[in-house]
Amino acid sequence: MKDTRGIIAVCGCQLFEEKEYAFISELSRQCEGGDYMVAAFNFAANSMADMDEIGKEMRLVQLMEKIECAAVIILGETINDDTVRESIGRNMVKKSVPVFSLERKMEGCIHVAMDYGSGFKNMVLHVLKEHHVKRPAMLAGVKGNHFSDTRIRAFREALEECGVPFDEELLKYGDFWEIPASVAAKQYLAMDKLPDAIICANDTMAITASRCIIEAGLRVPEDIIVTGFDGIISGRLNFPAISSVAPDYESECKAILDVVKAHHNGESYSTEDRLIEFKVIPNLSCGCPPPDENTAERMANDMANAMIDQKWNVHAMNRLLFEATAKDELVTATDILVRAVNMWNNYYHFVGVYTDYLEGEPEGEPGTRCVSVLNLKDGEYGRIGTFYDESELVPNLDEVKQRDNGINVLMIRLLFARSEVYGYLIEGFNKPTERDMRRCGELGMFVSTGFNVILKNRKLTWLNAQLKDANEVMEKASTQDYLTKIYNRRGFYEALNDLIQDEANRGRVLTIFSIDMDKLKYINDNFGHLEGDYAICALADAVKNFASKNGICARFGGDEFACAMISVGEMNLEAEEVRRQLVDYIGTHTRPRRYKIAASVGSCGEIISMGIDIDRMMSEADRKMYIDKEARRMARE
Repeated sequence: MKDTRGIIAVCGCQLFEEKEYAFISELSRQCEGGDYMVAAFNFAANSMADMDEIGKEMRLVQLMEKIECAAVIILGETINDDTVRESIGRNMVKKSVPVFSLERKMEGCIHVAMDYGSGFKNMVLHVLKEHHVKRPAMLAGVKGNHFSDTRIRAFREALEECGVPFDEELLKYGDFWEIPASVAAKQYLAMDKLPDAIICANDTMAITASRCIIEAGLRVPEDIIVTGFDGIISGRLNFPAISSVAPDYESECKAILDVVKAHHNGESYSTEDRLIEFKVIPNLSCGCPPPDENTAERMANDMANAMIDQKWNVHAMNRLLFEATAKDELVTATDILVRAVNMWNNYYHFVGVYTDYLEGEPEGEPGTRCVSVLNLKDGEYGRIGTFYDESELVPNLDEVKQRDNGINVLMIRLLFARSEVYGYLIEGFNKPTERDMRRCGELGMFVSTGFNVILKNRKLTWLNAQLKDANEVMEKASTQDYLTKIYNRRGFYEALNDLIQDEANRGRVLTIFSIDMDKLKYINDNFGHLEGDYAICALADAVKNFASKNGICARFGGDEFACAMISVGEMNLEAEEVRRQLVDYIGTHTRPRRYKIAASVGSCGEIISMGIDIDRMMSEADRKMYIDKEARRMARE
């Protein structure tokens, strides 16, 4: 016997609902200790309104197709989207895997259905034969509905078989839910001659009818017998407990597993439809003793435990979302995920995230590479941060499939926001309760929301970084001359203010130079503005070099430049010396031009103190610069 088990995939929506849970639970029970385990793929498209998100659903189909499955079971009533349902069946049939479609015929699939008609007929026969009812009423579902009409036909057949006449007045419609069922029940109670039984097309209407009878001062079943159909939990918890007809999941699962085993062994098997009988479960509402004296107490205890679990789950999920607001990378979510599930550490928890979402902005469809951000079983960490392909499902799938690892059911659902898929969640159980499976669905929604918050935070962080860079560019542009890339007037004054406010510069000498380019108009007029710009940039580079060791420089606009330098003592630089340094630098760092680049210079020096007057110093430097310019002009003449 192999150490690992095969996987039977079950595909449906809202698998935590009562009927779906009952089927999966029974299938798991029959697989326990054998060659198979159950992997339940929880889809979201249970109505045509979800058609816009079909791409998301197809990703779960693709994930399932990559796994080697021994069989696939489609819960046809739960997946109303034709594209999703048919894609599962068509693609898996091509792989020569047995595919079963429950309650909905699909090409190439083995159709398995419950015999609603015979099940309902057996309940009617029970009431007629065992309790000798002579005036039965039927509370049907929706008028014209297939399931309702099937039960009406079964009702009439049972009456005919027992020789009881059918009374049209005693057939009413409750639409399968409380409010119209209550209206119909009160109509029965207003009749001059009451029916001695109200046989309902489902348990919900039976519970409603029972309540109306008791509220009218009558007794169930002493005055009026009430029966239902479906065998739901609330019917068994009702007082009196509702006699009902329940799906025979035991026979249904056995029929499916017989085919799976035959296929595995290479044996022939029939692909004809399988029709499964319902089981009549008499109870107090028809006058029979309960099938199990402790059923109500046990179920009430389970519900109480579920309510406690739900309270703690709400607390854990709220904490998960709160902590997600402080995260901006999915790979950092491991710690909050662990804290969210640590109170259920007797289970298997796995979260895989598509690597497309690890860094950078998510764009386009995610690929198939994944990384594990949660891998926890029975409180022990597995491999977290492991990169793998989604075709593996989990990095240690063979370990999960081991016979003795305590996992019999895997619940698998996508993590998504709208049509964007982040990854998937897997929860593993030994014998899952309905609350376990419901919590798995809740966890998936909260983790999806948490991931969405984290990715929004990441995008916000990225946008903030871009905004910061843009602000820095704008700030630089607001203080930098666009042509020469040295300070403009605003930048010069801000930088100069920082220099004189620096305590280290107190007592040192600040020298401000006013530098005005010679003959810029002549250059522009005779050689063009491009040459004028060249000359301005050449002079700016020379001024920058002059001030580079211990000063700052700026272009105030046009042909005006300023320079500020700090020294221990007075600099005593004459205008001619400054001009010589500028001209020498230009001569060695530019190609010869047909014009000379030179400047007039003026300066003013003063010890840095609290009372230093920059504007006065600038005015003085300007005054001296104009004196220098005029003196040179006179010399040229």
